[in-house]
Amino acid sequence: MKSKQIIIMLLSFIILFAISCKNDDKTGSGDDYSVPTATGDPATDLTDGNYTGTLNRTAQAGSPEQDQPTIDGFYLKITANKAESGTMGALANVQVLKSGTEYSAYGESNEEGLSVKEYIKFTVSGNNITITYIAAASANGQNYKLTYEGTLSKSAS
Repeated sequence: MKSKQIIIMLLSFIILFAISCKNDDKTGSGDDYSVPTATGDPATDLTDGNYTGTLNRTAQAGSPEQDQPTIDGFYLKITANKAESGTMGALANVQVLKSGTEYSAYGESNEEGLSVKEYIKFTVSGNNITITYIAAASANGQNYKLTYEGTLSKSAS
């Protein structure tokens, strides 16, 4: 019986050590703040328009200075199959790619020690867009990644 307990304790220690090594500061702000990149071929069939709506946070890694469980007034502007969107400025006039019925776009910027990555994935249904938005930032050894989802509606122009 004692050997079985020792083995269980040893395995538990190994698992905890592996988790600790992956996330050495134990706060959820480890070094991996990667986001997906856009996939597919350049989109050619999007209709120009402005879409707005509210997104709700569905995941968080790390600790951003500002807690923002929702993004009110999130926008997506589509012009000539290029997107402008996001809250951090990395998605500015980026090519939208299409894979099947899904569209995606990715952008990144690095200014004054602040590295930002933004990604959107969306589907279009009439005047509505169902969207996933992922934003990640890294500065001074602090990293975070936020994921939001929601529906945007086309604004009358």
